[in-house]
Amino acid sequence: MPSVMTIPVNKQKLTAVGGVDILHLNSNAAYDTSLSDHRHEYYILGIVIKGEGLLKCDMGIISFKPSSILLVKPFQVHSSKRIDADSEGYFISIAPFLLPSFCRDIFDSLSVSDQSSELSSNDMGGLLKMAEMLYDVFNADNKFKAQLSVNLLNAIVIYASSFLTSSKQLSNQQQNQSFIITQNFKELVLVDSFLQSPSYFAEKLNVSVSHLNDCVKTMTGISVTHYLQETMMLEAKRQLYYTNADVKSIAFNLGFEDHTYFSRLFKKLAKLTPLAFRKKFRE
Repeated sequence: MPSVMTIPVNKQKLTAVGGVDILHLNSNAAYDTSLSDHRHEYYILGIVIKGEGLLKCDMGIISFKPSSILLVKPFQVHSSKRIDADSEGYFISIAPFLLPSFCRDIFDSLSVSDQSSELSSNDMGGLLKMAEMLYDVFNADNKFKAQLSVNLLNAIVIYASSFLTSSKQLSNQQQNQSFIITQNFKELVLVDSFLQSPSYFAEKLNVSVSHLNDCVKTMTGISVTHYLQETMMLEAKRQLYYTNADVKSIAFNLGFEDHTYFSRLFKKLAKLTPLAFRKKFRE
């Protein structure tokens, strides 16, 4: 009986601080340009200074040139197809819970062909300064390294988001029924609760559960139930990371009546208890 092939899923490296890691790759760096198909649990934002290349990604191609940015989303299957030997750039790995929600919406709505963008020299200059500052802070011995890194990262992510979307793309999306229903669904989730059932949101949007599920899956790649679960976990991680609230308070803020159930669910999904997660990412 043939063995079942699995696609490796990479976690962030131990060098990550508070859910952020940054590498400066150049011709002198030991970089494997023949990586086979794999996934990451995190976003990768690449800032390409020089060199060209092609990445295979979810049966599509992400191409990049000098003075450009590229994005790989969590759990996308990707591998390197061709990367110039003299390529140079910064590559930032980002835990999903760190992304501002509007940036995450932009990133997650991108098709593979739109996951890279060339920048003008002025725009590239501004982004590069921030990346260099993040790299310097990340490699310095500073007791506030995690806090500085997260704030610099926010500036970079917001800046990059403005280049990875366009008025034409947004216009096309806004005319798409799946996009409109999915956006309305996401807005309802923010106003109501991600602990509600898919049928609750379908009724609110006056569509069937199957149609809502089809729309959300078309736009996000995951089911309504999975999206609600992911959104709950992201918000839980944000509160654990950014606040000092105890686990019981966080559970109640998220809508759980039983904080012990929340803790069990969090551990099941994150493979860490809430307090272990806080300790790991804030130290």
